[in-house]
Amino acid sequence: MTSTESDTMKRLLKLKRIKLKRDAPERFASFLGYVNPKYRAEWFHILIADYCQKLYNGEIKNLMVFMPPQHGKSEIISRNFPAWVLGKNPDLRIVGSSYTIDLASQFSRSIQRTIDSKEYQAIFPNTYLNGSNVRTDTKGYLRNVDIFETVGRQGFYKAVGVGGGLTGTPVDIAIIDDPVKDASEAYSATYREKVWNWYNTVLTTRLHNESKQLFIMTRWHEDDLAGRILKAEPQDWTVLVIPAICEYENDNGLSQRHIGDALWPWKHSLAKLLKQQQRAPREFSALYQQHPTIEGGNIVKRDWFRKISMAEFLSLRYNEPMHFYLDTAYNKKKVGKDNDPSGILAACRIQNNIYIYDAQSVYKEMPDLLRFLPEYISAHKGTRESKLNIEPKANGISVVQMLREISTLNVKETPTPTDDKEVRFRVVSPRIECGRVFIVEGSWNEDFLNQVCAFPASTHDEFVDVLGYAINDLYEEDDDNFDYDDLQVF
Repeated sequence: MTSTESDTMKRLLKLKRIKLKRDAPERFASFLGYVNPKYRAEWFHILIADYCQKLYNGEIKNLMVFMPPQHGKSEIISRNFPAWVLGKNPDLRIVGSSYTIDLASQFSRSIQRTIDSKEYQAIFPNTYLNGSNVRTDTKGYLRNVDIFETVGRQGFYKAVGVGGGLTGTPVDIAIIDDPVKDASEAYSATYREKVWNWYNTVLTTRLHNESKQLFIMTRWHEDDLAGRILKAEPQDWTVLVIPAICEYENDNGLSQRHIGDALWPWKHSLAKLLKQQQRAPREFSALYQQHPTIEGGNIVKRDWFRKISMAEFLSLRYNEPMHFYLDTAYNKKKVGKDNDPSGILAACRIQNNIYIYDAQSVYKEMPDLLRFLPEYISAHKGTRESKLNIEPKANGISVVQMLREISTLNVKETPTPTDDKEVRFRVVSPRIECGRVFIVEGSWNEDFLNQVCAFPASTHDEFVDVLGYAINDLYEEDDDNFDYDDLQVF
């Protein structure tokens, strides 16, 4: 770099610092870069900061932020937001809590260091603490690792561990940063009940009509504190969910990410995330994607499905036809929660049992999907007797019409459902529970089971649809008075 280039760079950095200092008192996202010049904010950090500011401004009353571990949520919310808020209003009373008092106290120390800094005092001179430099009026105000008061004002920050007391402490803003430490606490019904009781008998009793709550969590369990609160009062909360791997195009309008992109690739690469997912799929779904499931499953339990090796299946099958079930959903131009991938499932019935041979989810638009289907069917034991079952909904109607024109596939329209998806899945679930649905072992098994057993809490549900189609179709010729009680339960 030449001296001219170096001088230009220095001037640009100086101008950036001047702008950050100018904007920091009014915009929390700018404050993050101002008080820490080394801070490198990603798009999701700015998004979280802006949501926090909405909470302070009164646009949001209660906010939950769900993010994967080690992605910077505590730096923003637990270490910096209280300092910025007290700079804006030194009379606010804030409680910051975490799973232990030690961690909560660490956050308190960080906040105090920020308030003491010359950068902070340059923009918020009216907010300072006992022991601050060149101040003579600070005596008599509390300041330790657990609590500090703003000098000359009514505000304070108090650190408390989950389970700790707050007697006599009115709260304007309550912050909870991960109320559980690890899996052993998260999976303990006793500990979850303890956290729930503390929230209801300690924390919420210190709130008033104008109080705000801010939770940042990595989801561990469907029945964790956030899960219980959202079940009891979903209408009272704004929820910001940012998964480690993008599940919807542009994160439903929050980002420029594409499906499958990592959230923070230079720090947590996609390869690293996928390896983590492979090691522990269920835990990854909860911790990294924020989709916790009930142990064993929700409507359908994992151990209801029976497993069979490929060799066993091939030796068992004689000439029973393999049938295929397609749920068409994906539309590249459509952005939103309903934009699931298309799902296809291969299954056959041998005597009274159903064997799921393969299941795949694919993001393919119409031309690619039409080319893909004959190839998939051919590669998965499809024959002249095989049927491709497609529900005639949305673009499914077009797929049916075009396949009949351009291919020799035996295309069948599934009946248009009249009940909602959850009701339909509960109807077919006894077939799975009684041990009549087998899964042929393959690399697709975990993705399939994770989604089906998480439903209705799962992000996508294409496997739920095609599984329901398959069970209904393959048992279609059975007597309507089928008696599940006569079956052997495995």
